[in-house]
Parts: sequence; structure tokens; C-alpha cells
Amino acid sequence: MAFAARPPHFSCARRAMMPVPSQKGCLPGKDPSPNMMVELPPRKLHDSKILFITGTGTGVGKTVVTASLVRALCLRGVDAVAAKPFASGCTPDSDWRDDDAQLLTAASGTLEPLNVISPHRFSHPLAPITAAELENRTIDIHQTITALHDLAARHQVLLVEGVGGAAVPLRGEYLVSDFARDLGAPVLVVTSSALGTVNHTLLTVAHLRARGADVARVVFVRPHEGPLTLAEETGVPLATKLARVPSAGVVPFIPEFHEAASLPLALESLPTLCDAIQQLANEITGIFA
Repeated sequence: MAFAARPPHFSCARRAMMPVPSQKGCLPGKDPSPNMMVELPPRKLHDSKILFITGTGTGVGKTVVTASLVRALCLRGVDAVAAKPFASGCTPDSDWRDDDAQLLTAASGTLEPLNVISPHRFSHPLAPITAAELENRTIDIHQTITALHDLAARHQVLLVEGVGGAAVPLRGEYLVSDFARDLGAPVLVVTSSALGTVNHTLLTVAHLRARGADVARVVFVRPHEGPLTLAEETGVPLATKLARVPSAGVVPFIPEFHEAASLPLALESLPTLCDAIQQLANEITGIFA
């Protein structure tokens, strides 16, 4: 498999919805005019060594998907690492621990330091823009993106998990969706399979495209055990069809993961081998190029 290196100044020239002319650098989030947009087919995941993972909201399963996917790639012998550049609700101790960042680090087995995997960690469980203000801290978007490209240059694959949903503000009017665009990476949208997924998925995909991000795939995560409900059986294919984004499938609910009392138990109970995660791993490694 081949992973082409990408310089820090890479501009996302193959976005699903792309402003013309293309924006350069980290610009304030502005909605492009509809008459300046062109729709392109979703990019193949192995076209990029960076994949940005966002969701329809908080708690939909982004970390489960990211950790499972990076673990699946590493088990195949791929030098993959996962980062979460913005994290809220961290433990305000000497290390400012974040459970999600710790899980991502353990899932890949990387030796990269925590400050590289998750450079912006806040104690307040709020949007980064608000948490940073309350904690008298500044978020440097350009520096963060450059650092992520430097991290990607040291590995074959980099998964970047966003904070909250796609429209969460990071600084000023600059949103997570703008960060995904300026990172220059295809976007995987994580959404729930439960009732309401059609609305949530369509709104998230439309927002990402309007901000110039390249929406490449969507994956659904079950919020509970048991047989598929009628809402899931009908909503998942309908959301996929109307969003016009290829779906990787459905990630099952794993009670052992949610009940895990330790990091090793959480790591071992990840749905790494489920069909949806394996399909994403196949695409990233270019098996189905």
C-alpha cells in the first residue's frame, strides 16, 4: 500500500463542496456563496494519510469508532496513530488527563506524548471556545494544524477525532467543520442509528459541505443492544441515500466497553473486528482501491 506524504500547507483541492477559488490557510469560518460551490464525488479514503472523524453530536460514538479503527489498522501492521487535538472535561491534575485521549493512545500503542496526541485539554466540559476563555487560554488553529501534519509525516496513517459535533466553535466563528476543511483531510461522519438519525445525519453532512469540508463516509453506531428497531432498519438506509455519502455500515453496541472499569478492559472490548470498522480499514489501506 502507498501513502503519499502531504505537506503542512496542503490545500483541500478535492473537497466534496469546494469554494472557488480555493481558500488558503486557516480562515475564519464563512459560509461560501451557493453560486461559488461545485460538488465533487467523495474521495477514496486511501487518497489521504489523514482522516478526520466528526459526529452529529456529543456521545454518538466518535471515540469508539476512532479507537477501534486505529487498533484495526495497527493489527494489520499499519503504522497508524490517532489524535484528539481538542478535549473538554479533562481531569485537572498534573497531566490534565483525558480518558478519550488515553484510549486512543493505548489503541495504537504509540509512544507519542500526550501533548502531541491531545494538545488542547480543558477541564470545563464545554465547547473549546468557552472553555479556553474561562481558563484564560488561547487556541492557535494554524499551529495545531501544522502540528498534526508533522505528526502525520511520522506515521503512515493519522486519524484525527474532532470534539463534539461538526458545528462546535473552536475560536471566534471558526468551527470544527472549518478545522476539518483546513486540515485538508476527508471526513468520516459518525452518527447514531437511533430514531432521528435521518435529520441529524443530513444536517451534519449539509453543514460540512457548506463549510467546504470533504465528506467521504458515514458510519452508524448503535446506542443499545438487542434486535434492530424499525427506526434503525428504515432510518439508516434512508439517511445514507439522502445524504449521498457512502456508508461503512453499523457499529454494534458493546456493553462491556461502556461498563469497563479500566483502560485495558475498555481496549479489549472495542468492536475492532465488526464489519463496519473492518470495511473502513480495508478502504484506508487501499485493498478495495
